[in-house]
Amino acid sequence: MPGLRVSGIYTDSLQALQSVSSTDNIDILFMDIDMPSLSGLELASVLRAKTRRLIFTTAHSRYAFEAYEVAGDAFLLKPYSFAKFSTTINRLFAGMEQPAQTVQERDDYFLVKSKADDLAIIRIRYDEVIAFESAQNYIRIHLSGQRILTAYLTLKDILQLTAGRSEFKQFHRAFIISTWNISQIRGNTVQMINNLSFSVGDLYKKQFTSYLEEKLLTTSRK
Repeated sequence: MPGLRVSGIYTDSLQALQSVSSTDNIDILFMDIDMPSLSGLELASVLRAKTRRLIFTTAHSRYAFEAYEVAGDAFLLKPYSFAKFSTTINRLFAGMEQPAQTVQERDDYFLVKSKADDLAIIRIRYDEVIAFESAQNYIRIHLSGQRILTAYLTLKDILQLTAGRSEFKQFHRAFIISTWNISQIRGNTVQMINNLSFSVGDLYKKQFTSYLEEKLLTTSRK
């Protein structure tokens, strides 16, 4: 993939511990879990501070909870497709090229002209947003506290705005939602915390399935 450069590969966890411990500026560390001497989980607990992103790659879904316990950023369950791999990398790399302070300032909020307020410029924090809804020539921005703001924008504008934020997903042609604010999912119906609901569109079922595979906690019980 463009932008990725392999700087080291280790089949021995103790060798990896020694080499990575003496290395700086690691962007992504891929970690298997079943390894001799030290497991990937044990190794990750030692090396987590050395890398900006940690991705576990394993054939065993039962380790998913433990992976997140040691601050894993993603969990790729083998066998995984290149599409799943590339989607994960693009999500984790979004905004990484900028200094952390600049990314934080950019990601904290955005400004928008409100139709209902005589085009006054309103400051909106990303964590306030429940969903963006397409409404003909406008976008309804559903906010916490049952607030709705209308702006002269398109969904394309919103996709560009949220491109660097992994919590925003499009599962329907008329909605881009904050997955942080999903209340419940029943089959293909997604309900948000403000009771806004929609059915996952056919064009977005692959993305929806990938989201569930990444986030849904399942049991290892046979």
